[in-house]
Amino acid sequence: MNGGDAAGLSVSVWTNRFPPDTALQIELPGESRRLTLRRLLGRLFPPDVDERAPIVARLDRRSNPDLPACYAELLTLMEQWRAGLCRISLTSGRGWGRPAHLDDPVSAHLRAPWLRRRVGAWDDAELTLTILPAYRPVDWAVARGYAANRDQLLDWMQSCVLLYFVDKHSCAVPLPADLIRSDPCLPVVSGLYRRRCLRPREDGAGSELAPAGREMIGALLAETEALIDSFDLFKDARWNEDAQEAEFDSGRGADLRVEAILAEGLDPVRAVFLLRLYDGTLDPYADQWKQLVGDPACFDRLLEPVVNRALPPPPDAVLTAIMEDGYSLLETRAEVAADSQAQSEIQRRLLTHRSAAETDAED
Repeated sequence: MNGGDAAGLSVSVWTNRFPPDTALQIELPGESRRLTLRRLLGRLFPPDVDERAPIVARLDRRSNPDLPACYAELLTLMEQWRAGLCRISLTSGRGWGRPAHLDDPVSAHLRAPWLRRRVGAWDDAELTLTILPAYRPVDWAVARGYAANRDQLLDWMQSCVLLYFVDKHSCAVPLPADLIRSDPCLPVVSGLYRRRCLRPREDGAGSELAPAGREMIGALLAETEALIDSFDLFKDARWNEDAQEAEFDSGRGADLRVEAILAEGLDPVRAVFLLRLYDGTLDPYADQWKQLVGDPACFDRLLEPVVNRALPPPPDAVLTAIMEDGYSLLETRAEVAADSQAQSEIQRRLLTHRSAAETDAED
């Protein structure tokens, strides 16, 4: 391969936030080949606002007017990475290509422009990168304003999980006085006592649910049931382009519950937490409740579907169409259930009336 600093470098960057057919395209000077991928990303998406202007000026808006929006999306992603809100992994190529590392030289991932690959000697080169983010859900929730701060969100989730284990698995929770100061569960147990959700057992051997605790569990269950009724249909959903209609429970769809929850303007962190709390995810850990409640990393794993999903979301128009078909189906099912219940009530009344008439006749 020929080419030096005078040669060009065509860079294409894709992320799973983009539709499959969309990517950032930008032409850079040949000296960019001598950088590492880390330094290249630093130049493409500099933290200094003034340094971004020359990069934005290189975007060919005439060939693709969407490039500024692509750049803004990737810039936000890189800022979140620098702030520690997510990790990033790189692949060389589009999608799940060859793994790339931030300290790799750019030159290790170059390829010839496709029209000139057969020549064997070429000056210009192409670099195609995929950036896949993996977020830390608790920090993401705070950054997006779904919680005032990290401690507040963790305290609420830890309290709910502890009450879940006590209620469903009758886990033995010590009295606050019986927990050592370094025990990470002490603040959670003490907080539940302050809120009168837990109280000492009559025999003094640990804690039990208090009326306020049962009331809190009842409210959480009711909220979770409402979420299931509204969004469980979207657990397996896809858009059939040929039929121009949504398909549900086909075994070929994607889990679009988080996308639907976000589209409805609801809190995805609270919703996903409650759905996972009551879907049996935690049941295998009942005998390890102290370790789970006391480990913040467990809650990041529990909230993983909020920010780290296997597939990019469908286009807004497709998601809207899927949701409209889904809600129409739910309404139809509700009407059928209501009709069935009404028919059952009529049958019950007829049987009651007949029974009463037969009794009168016997008298």
